Amino acid sequence: MENRSCKRQLNMSSLPGPSSTPYNWQNKATENFSRLCQLIVTICSDLFRDILSHYIQPANLRTELDKSKKKLDKVKSINPQQKRLLYPDPGKASPMAKDLDFSVLYVLIRNICGIKPHKNGWGDNIENGDNSIAACIDRIRLKRNLISGHSKTGSMDNASFHSTWTVLENSIIDIEKQLTGGNMYKRAVNALYLCELSPSSTRRYVEEITRTFKSEISKKKARIDGVESQLNQNTMTKKARLDKVEDQQNSVTQEFRERFEEFETSILSIWQGRDSALKEYMKGRFSALEENMEGMYFE
Repeated sequence: MENRSCKRQLNMSSLPGPSSTPYNWQNKATENFSRLCQLIVTICSDLFRDILSHYIQPANLRTELDKSKKKLDKVKSINPQQKRLLYPDPGKASPMAKDLDFSVLYVLIRNICGIKPHKNGWGDNIENGDNSIAACIDRIRLKRNLISGHSKTGSMDNASFHSTWTVLENSIIDIEKQLTGGNMYKRAVNALYLCELSPSSTRRYVEEITRTFKSEISKKKARIDGVESQLNQNTMTKKARLDKVEDQQNSVTQEFRERFEEFETSILSIWQGRDSALKEYMKGRFSALEENMEGMYFE
């Protein structure tokens, strides 16, 4: 029953909404989350693969990856395992679009396909009404991140589900129109929206989204730890510099004090010498004055 219902191709305007949960779901919110996980892992990821292959012919992917290695090495969101996939050891097979997951596909689409950024630039807020390919790609990425954030609870309420689904659906349709003018992905989205899902059939999609979420949290934590470590290192370096400056200031101050004391001693010595000379001079003057007075007295 599940496979037959998933193959139905209906117009979205006539859709009554998602299934009425015929399987043993914990609740409607968990079904909503699972349906979105499958949309991201299957349809959105396949769309990203087609975008990559549209701008870079599969036969040229290896060449373009090699040309862009320095640029891609600077992308922090690619983990070591993904880098090994993009740049395998000599003798190992080169990756194809089908081997790449959503995260890597987004990085390649953004960095090596030559797609013009949307009005605010890749990774920034997207203006309403901007339906460029880059804007639609970034909307899908943002919604995928939103869905990943719900993996903690594994559920999403109906209002959030419908809002998220609508944004994803419109973005997928806009990209397909601009790239091929077809409606294959539109029909696939319609079918997934209507088909009856079971927890067992969507488990691997939920697990992939959850695994991706945990991986990205780990990468963010590692980056934060790296920043904190760098800040601590910078703090220690600055403290060492301040200590050195303080030592230099103390040394200069001590040298100044010593020189000032030498100068003070020298000045005192000079004044003491002058004082002795003045005393001798005055003594001589008084002696001469006394002699003159005595002479005047005896006369």
